[in-house]
Amino acid sequence: MNTSPCLVVIRGYPFDEGTVLALERPNVVLGRKDAEWTPDIGFDNAYVSRKHAGIVCEKGICTLTDFGSKHGTTVNGNRLMPFKPVILRASDIVAFSKGSVCLAFSSRALEDTLELQLEREELLRPGTGKEDFALDPIRQALTVRNTTYPFTDKEYKCVELLLRKERRFVGKEEIARCVWPERTGKDGIPAAGSEEINSLLYRIRKKTGPVLSIENVRGKGFVLSLSSLAEKSV
Repeated sequence: MNTSPCLVVIRGYPFDEGTVLALERPNVVLGRKDAEWTPDIGFDNAYVSRKHAGIVCEKGICTLTDFGSKHGTTVNGNRLMPFKPVILRASDIVAFSKGSVCLAFSSRALEDTLELQLEREELLRPGTGKEDFALDPIRQALTVRNTTYPFTDKEYKCVELLLRKERRFVGKEEIARCVWPERTGKDGIPAAGSEEINSLLYRIRKKTGPVLSIENVRGKGFVLSLSSLAEKSV
Protein backbone atom coordinates (compact mmCIF):
# COMPACT_ATOMS: atom_id res chain seq x y z
CA MET A 1 0.00 0.00 0.00
CA ASN A 2 1.48 3.31 -1.09
CA THR A 3 0.89 6.13 1.40
CA SER A 4 3.45 8.55 -0.04
CA PRO A 5 2.42 12.12 -0.81
CA CYS A 6 1.79 12.65 -4.48
CA LEU A 7 0.91 14.99 -7.32
CA VAL A 8 -2.24 14.49 -9.39
CA VAL A 9 -1.92 15.65 -13.00
CA ILE A 10 -4.58 18.10 -14.10
CA ARG A 11 -2.59 19.15 -17.15
CA GLY A 12 0.97 18.14 -18.06
CA TYR A 13 2.02 16.27 -21.20
CA PRO A 14 3.05 13.43 -21.57
CA PHE A 15 0.94 12.42 -18.55
CA ASP A 16 -2.79 11.83 -18.86
CA GLU A 17 -5.20 13.83 -16.72
CA GLY A 18 -5.65 12.08 -13.37
CA THR A 19 -2.23 10.40 -13.41
CA VAL A 20 -0.87 10.03 -9.86
CA LEU A 21 2.81 10.87 -9.48
CA ALA A 22 4.02 9.48 -6.14
CA LEU A 23 6.68 11.47 -4.28
CA GLU A 24 8.50 8.40 -2.98
CA ARG A 25 11.92 10.02 -2.74
CA PRO A 26 12.80 12.73 -0.19
CA ASN A 27 14.02 15.07 -2.94
CA VAL A 28 12.24 15.24 -6.31
CA VAL A 29 13.22 17.50 -9.23
CA LEU A 30 10.54 18.57 -11.73
CA GLY A 31 11.32 20.03 -15.12
CA ARG A 32 11.55 19.59 -18.88
CA LYS A 33 13.13 16.42 -20.16
CA ASP A 34 15.32 16.42 -23.25
CA ALA A 35 18.05 14.34 -24.84
CA GLU A 36 20.62 15.40 -22.25
CA TRP A 37 18.56 15.63 -19.06
CA THR A 38 15.78 13.66 -17.42
CA PRO A 39 14.35 15.07 -14.16
CA ASP A 40 12.62 12.85 -11.61
CA ILE A 41 9.29 14.08 -13.03
CA GLY A 42 9.67 15.33 -16.58
CA PHE A 43 7.31 17.18 -18.89
CA ASP A 44 7.39 17.69 -22.65
CA ASN A 45 6.77 21.42 -22.64
CA ALA A 46 8.93 24.19 -24.09
CA TYR A 47 7.71 26.67 -21.45
CA VAL A 48 9.00 24.53 -18.58
CA SER A 49 12.65 24.93 -17.56
CA ARG A 50 14.93 21.88 -17.52
CA LYS A 51 15.30 22.18 -13.74
CA HIS A 52 12.11 24.06 -13.01
CA ALA A 53 11.33 23.25 -9.38
CA GLY A 54 11.90 20.73 -6.62
CA ILE A 55 9.90 19.12 -3.83
CA VAL A 56 11.54 18.04 -0.58
CA CYS A 57 9.58 15.79 1.81
CA GLU A 58 10.85 15.40 5.35
CA LYS A 59 9.08 14.30 8.54
CA GLY A 60 5.68 14.46 6.89
CA ILE A 61 6.14 17.99 5.50
CA CYS A 62 6.67 18.72 1.80
CA THR A 63 8.10 21.99 0.53
CA LEU A 64 8.18 23.29 -3.04
CA THR A 65 11.02 25.46 -4.37
CA ASP A 66 11.22 27.24 -7.71
CA PHE A 67 14.75 26.94 -9.11
CA GLY A 68 14.77 30.34 -10.80
CA SER A 69 12.68 29.08 -13.73
CA LYS A 70 12.18 31.41 -16.70
CA HIS A 71 8.37 31.35 -16.66
CA GLY A 72 7.76 30.83 -12.95
CA THR A 73 5.91 28.58 -10.51
CA THR A 74 2.68 29.32 -8.65
CA VAL A 75 0.83 27.70 -5.75
CA ASN A 76 -2.91 28.48 -5.79
CA GLY A 77 -2.19 31.34 -8.16
CA ASN A 78 0.52 32.93 -6.02
CA ARG A 79 3.91 33.16 -7.71
CA LEU A 80 6.85 31.77 -5.77
CA MET A 81 10.02 33.70 -5.10
CA PRO A 82 12.97 31.81 -6.66
CA PHE A 83 14.81 29.53 -4.24
CA LYS A 84 12.40 30.31 -1.38
CA PRO A 85 10.62 27.09 -0.34
CA VAL A 86 6.92 27.07 0.58
CA ILE A 87 5.03 24.35 2.45
CA LEU A 88 2.55 22.36 0.38
CA ARG A 89 -0.83 21.47 1.85
CA ALA A 90 -3.51 19.04 0.70
CA SER A 91 -5.32 20.15 -2.49
CA ASP A 92 -2.83 22.94 -3.26
CA ILE A 93 -2.66 23.62 -7.00
CA VAL A 94 0.89 23.85 -8.37
CA ALA A 95 1.30 25.40 -11.81
CA PHE A 96 4.30 26.01 -14.05
CA SER A 97 4.56 28.66 -16.77
CA LYS A 98 1.11 30.30 -16.54
CA GLY A 99 -0.67 26.97 -16.13
CA SER A 100 0.85 25.08 -19.07
CA VAL A 101 1.52 22.39 -16.43
CA CYS A 102 -0.99 22.09 -13.59
CA LEU A 103 -0.77 19.64 -10.67
CA ALA A 104 -2.74 19.05 -7.48
CA PHE A 105 -0.77 18.14 -4.35
CA SER A 106 -2.02 15.41 -2.03
CA SER A 107 -0.35 14.75 1.32
CA ARG A 108 -1.82 11.24 1.48
CA ALA A 109 -1.94 9.21 -1.70
CA LEU A 110 -5.12 7.30 -0.92
CA GLU A 111 -7.74 9.56 0.70
CA ASP A 112 -6.78 12.98 -0.64
CA THR A 113 -6.12 11.77 -4.18
CA LEU A 114 -9.47 10.00 -4.32
CA GLU A 115 -11.22 13.19 -3.21
CA LEU A 116 -9.46 15.25 -5.87
CA GLN A 117 -10.30 12.74 -8.59
CA LEU A 118 -13.96 12.62 -7.55
CA GLU A 119 -14.17 16.43 -7.71
CA ARG A 120 -12.68 16.37 -11.21
CA GLU A 121 -14.99 13.56 -12.35
CA GLU A 122 -18.00 15.45 -10.96
CA LEU A 123 -16.98 18.53 -12.92
CA LEU A 124 -16.64 16.61 -16.19
CA ARG A 125 -19.26 13.88 -15.77
CA PRO A 126 -21.12 12.95 -19.00
CA GLY A 127 -24.65 14.21 -19.41
CA THR A 128 -24.14 17.60 -17.79
CA GLY A 129 -22.70 19.36 -20.81
CA LYS A 130 -19.67 20.32 -18.69
CA GLU A 131 -17.44 18.05 -20.73
CA ASP A 132 -17.93 20.59 -23.53
CA PHE A 133 -15.79 23.32 -21.97
CA ALA A 134 -12.02 23.75 -21.73
CA LEU A 135 -9.60 26.26 -20.26
CA ASP A 136 -6.54 27.28 -22.30
CA PRO A 137 -3.83 28.76 -20.01
CA ILE A 138 -1.58 29.74 -22.91
CA ARG A 139 -4.21 31.78 -24.79
CA GLN A 140 -5.97 32.62 -21.51
CA ALA A 141 -9.36 31.64 -22.84
CA LEU A 142 -12.42 29.54 -22.03
CA THR A 143 -13.93 27.48 -24.85
CA VAL A 144 -17.53 26.28 -24.57
CA ARG A 145 -18.96 24.15 -27.39
CA ASN A 146 -16.68 25.70 -30.06
CA THR A 147 -17.17 29.27 -28.78
CA THR A 148 -14.05 30.88 -27.30
CA TYR A 149 -14.10 33.61 -24.65
CA PRO A 150 -10.69 35.35 -24.33
CA PHE A 151 -9.64 36.99 -21.06
CA THR A 152 -6.98 39.28 -19.73
CA ASP A 153 -4.41 37.73 -17.38
CA LYS A 154 -6.29 38.74 -14.24
CA GLU A 155 -9.69 37.76 -15.63
CA TYR A 156 -8.35 34.32 -16.54
CA LYS A 157 -6.87 33.75 -13.07
CA CYS A 158 -10.23 34.60 -11.52
CA VAL A 159 -12.22 32.37 -13.89
CA GLU A 160 -9.85 29.43 -13.32
CA LEU A 161 -10.16 29.81 -9.53
CA LEU A 162 -13.97 29.99 -9.61
CA LEU A 163 -14.26 27.03 -12.01
CA ARG A 164 -11.95 24.93 -9.84
CA LYS A 165 -14.29 25.63 -6.91
CA GLU A 166 -17.55 25.48 -8.83
CA ARG A 167 -20.67 25.72 -6.64
CA ARG A 168 -18.51 26.58 -3.61
CA PHE A 169 -18.13 29.95 -1.93
CA VAL A 170 -14.93 31.83 -2.83
CA GLY A 171 -14.22 34.84 -0.64
CA LYS A 172 -12.98 38.18 -1.94
CA GLU A 173 -9.70 37.82 -0.04
CA GLU A 174 -8.99 34.51 -1.78
CA ILE A 175 -9.73 36.09 -5.16
CA ALA A 176 -7.43 39.01 -4.33
CA ARG A 177 -4.57 36.67 -3.34
CA CYS A 178 -4.99 34.65 -6.53
CA VAL A 179 -5.44 37.51 -8.99
CA TRP A 180 -3.12 40.11 -7.42
CA PRO A 181 -0.39 38.01 -5.70
CA GLU A 182 2.13 40.82 -6.18
CA ARG A 183 0.07 43.27 -4.12
CA THR A 184 -0.33 43.02 -0.38
CA GLY A 185 -1.38 45.57 2.17
CA LYS A 186 -0.43 45.84 5.80
CA ASP A 187 -0.15 42.59 7.81
CA GLY A 188 -0.29 40.61 4.58
CA ILE A 189 -3.91 41.54 3.82
CA PRO A 190 -4.47 41.73 0.03
CA ALA A 191 -4.57 45.33 -1.18
CA ALA A 192 -7.22 44.77 -3.87
CA GLY A 193 -10.47 46.33 -2.68
CA SER A 194 -14.11 45.34 -3.17
CA GLU A 195 -14.63 47.87 -5.94
CA GLU A 196 -11.71 46.50 -7.96
CA ILE A 197 -12.85 42.89 -7.47
CA ASN A 198 -16.46 43.73 -8.35
CA SER A 199 -15.26 45.48 -11.50
CA LEU A 200 -13.26 42.39 -12.48
CA LEU A 201 -16.30 40.13 -12.01
CA TYR A 202 -18.48 42.55 -13.98
CA ARG A 203 -16.12 42.29 -16.97
CA ILE A 204 -16.09 38.48 -16.76
CA ARG A 205 -19.91 38.34 -16.63
CA LYS A 206 -20.16 40.73 -19.59
CA LYS A 207 -17.78 38.60 -21.68
CA THR A 208 -19.30 35.20 -20.91
CA GLY A 209 -22.98 36.12 -20.82
CA PRO A 210 -25.21 33.23 -19.68
CA VAL A 211 -22.43 30.61 -19.92
CA LEU A 212 -21.10 31.35 -16.43
CA SER A 213 -23.48 32.17 -13.60
CA ILE A 214 -21.56 34.06 -10.89
CA GLU A 215 -23.62 34.83 -7.80
CA ASN A 216 -22.63 37.61 -5.39
CA VAL A 217 -22.91 36.30 -1.81
CA ARG A 218 -23.76 39.14 0.60
CA GLY A 219 -20.91 41.25 -0.77
CA LYS A 220 -18.33 38.90 0.76
CA GLY A 221 -17.57 36.61 -2.16
CA PHE A 222 -18.90 34.68 -5.11
CA VAL A 223 -20.22 31.29 -6.19
CA LEU A 224 -19.82 30.18 -9.80
CA SER A 225 -22.25 27.74 -11.37
CA LEU A 226 -22.39 26.09 -14.79
CA SER A 227 -26.04 25.12 -14.34
CA SER A 228 -27.21 27.26 -17.26
CA LEU A 229 -24.78 25.46 -19.55
CA ALA A 230 -26.00 22.09 -18.30
CA GLU A 231 -29.64 22.98 -18.94
CA LYS A 232 -28.88 24.03 -22.52
CA SER A 233 -27.29 20.71 -23.37
CA VAL A 234 -30.13 18.52 -22.04
